[in-house]
Amino acid sequence: MLRSPILSLQSPDSVTIAESGAQKIGAVNGLRGLAIMMVIVFHLFVPFTSSTPSFPGELDPNGLLAIVAKHGFLGVNIFFVLSGFVLYLPYRTRKRAITRLADFPDFYWHRASRLLPLYYIVVLVTVALHSKSPAGSHAWYLELGGLLSTLFIFVPHGFMPPSNPVLWSVAVEIWFSLLFPLLVLMIARWSLERLVLSSVVICSAFVVLGHLIAVDRIGVFRPFVGGIFGSCYQFIFGMLVCDLYVKSRDSVPLRRFHCRMLLPGVLLMIAAIYIKDNGPWAVSILYATMFCAGFSMVLLAVLSGAWSANRVFEAWAIQVVGCMCYSIYAWHSSIMVEMIPPDTSSLKDTLRLSLPYLAIVIALSALSYRYIEFGHQRDWRALFLLRSQKSNELTRASGRDHAGSKPVASS
Repeated sequence: MLRSPILSLQSPDSVTIAESGAQKIGAVNGLRGLAIMMVIVFHLFVPFTSSTPSFPGELDPNGLLAIVAKHGFLGVNIFFVLSGFVLYLPYRTRKRAITRLADFPDFYWHRASRLLPLYYIVVLVTVALHSKSPAGSHAWYLELGGLLSTLFIFVPHGFMPPSNPVLWSVAVEIWFSLLFPLLVLMIARWSLERLVLSSVVICSAFVVLGHLIAVDRIGVFRPFVGGIFGSCYQFIFGMLVCDLYVKSRDSVPLRRFHCRMLLPGVLLMIAAIYIKDNGPWAVSILYATMFCAGFSMVLLAVLSGAWSANRVFEAWAIQVVGCMCYSIYAWHSSIMVEMIPPDTSSLKDTLRLSLPYLAIVIALSALSYRYIEFGHQRDWRALFLLRSQKSNELTRASGRDHAGSKPVASS
């Protein structure tokens, strides 16, 4: 059975808000591309890396592939942090504003139009084709109702829906969107730093409590451990990174200081993974807090241009994958179950089928991204960053023409 993680994904137009950071914001798309690849690798190899593998001994548990695949689920934590960053950006830069309750409906309409069309289509398709209960039965209607309302993430045995387990994190994203306007008001009346500290304390308490509540056949109380109760702080970490990023855009000393966070952030992420696998129970259950804190440091450093790491994530291919990550995430599990059944596919079968599987996922996701997520967008080239890339090339060429052989920095 596939397990999952995700995310919320913002559109390319929502990440072009920053007036002076198109290049840096492109790195956010690239990081989302990395996160979705982590999740897919995790799901592809989970039959060989789980605590009870379907094919024991086929994959060396101490090998690099097994280690990378085993921890690919952390892509969901990356998604949540990035989601908080991108969602807060237009409000931090005052392109939009939430100052009163009357502003909530406009925000909710905007977010619903972004998240719900694809989500509902995927729900209907997967319940129709992959439901574990007979169509029309009580259990079938119960799962359908839970998915359509997103209330399934508050039920321990329904937290990962049988028809499509990965949808749990989309539902968490939707519930964070419901809370977001209230959080913006809290920041204005309280402070972002207080909100971050409070969220870490409260969410950590829920995570600990969730591990203490025994649930038959599952072990932990997932709504507290992985739901909005235990994960909200991850989005708020992203909001904090957004705040620090905006403050440093016009300050060279601040950007230099943020650049120094890259190596400590990477080390903290590695330490979090080690603690999860080897630390005492009381510490290991809070590994996600360490990991998200480390990734937040890395994100801020990348946005500040540390070691030119932002250029790595601004490569066109990984940016496009990042832009399409919502569609890729929404469809990849259902296609995987059909093409590479986890219970019957050996490691050899998985490796052999991976390339055609990825080709079909990318093709379907490109259509979904173009016609479901952004069916109202006429300029398909802009959606796939083709126009932006061509424009940048022309700008650089023009710069060379006017300044001899000296290149012009891209915007």
